[in-house]
Amino acid sequence: MGVICYSERILNPFRGVMNTIALPDADAVTIDGINWELYIHDCFHNHRADPEEFTQIDMPDIRFGSWSRKAGLTRAPLIDSYYYDEIQIIGTLLLEAVREFADRVPFEFRDNYELWLLDQERREPLALLDSACFKRDIYTPASLKWKAGIRCREQFRSRIAPEDADKTPADLLDQLVNNRAGDRPGAQWFKRRDDGYGYGMRGVNLDERLIGRELSPRLFPRLFIEQSWDNEPATALVDDFIDWLSPWILLLDFLKDPQREAFEAAARRHAMIVDRVHPLYPKVVCDRHIRAARVEAMLRKSAAESPE
Repeated sequence: MGVICYSERILNPFRGVMNTIALPDADAVTIDGINWELYIHDCFHNHRADPEEFTQIDMPDIRFGSWSRKAGLTRAPLIDSYYYDEIQIIGTLLLEAVREFADRVPFEFRDNYELWLLDQERREPLALLDSACFKRDIYTPASLKWKAGIRCREQFRSRIAPEDADKTPADLLDQLVNNRAGDRPGAQWFKRRDDGYGYGMRGVNLDERLIGRELSPRLFPRLFIEQSWDNEPATALVDDFIDWLSPWILLLDFLKDPQREAFEAAARRHAMIVDRVHPLYPKVVCDRHIRAARVEAMLRKSAAESPE
């Protein structure tokens, strides 16, 4: 039984990491390292042995069930299918793989194909729109708008307040990034190497002369959004946004220890998120920050469950 295990970022905006355990015709995914969703793909007639051809879970065909080490398997109701027996066989194999590999999270990142919104003037990476694990999953996006996201609109607060009372700091972020991309934004896919260099592939609204270019790692914003701006309010807004992302940034595997510890301290203010995703942190530098966040989360949950 061929099994591959990998991680990929959840993007536009960045809001976490998905870990995957994949078989040729099925995969299981988790966003918290504890609860797994098991899916089977409708491709029974076309078994593939090459891991590079494994199907990525974007629009799963059949949900087989949910699994956790504590609760075990909870089966999902299955519709009638000519392939019922084969579904059971594949689902059983997938469950065996999950039981074997689930405790090994977080897995290595594999989404090395990256779609970047480009700076209008320099035509260099401005903000990360999406990523893919396999070349065949590269696509032409319908929209080239960077998004701060719904959660950001509801929860993000910044030192920089909008002048319009109807707008939020998230709206300012959207405007800041998309204005820098221009009225006719361009985007380009890059294949990132292990050393961080990026090979330019096809894109949208892209000068064909840029296809095949190779960019230095320093030209790709490390935290997926440009942090160098020409005025202090813009810089402060983006810095506050990155600070707000701290519980998810800790999921990344390239942070240096001083940077990781700083994000751990910032993440204490987001106790519920830390409590949910900390099993996927590749490393903890200062455990007291994470412990403090988890204790706060436990107290909040206890208070919410109390009849008082």
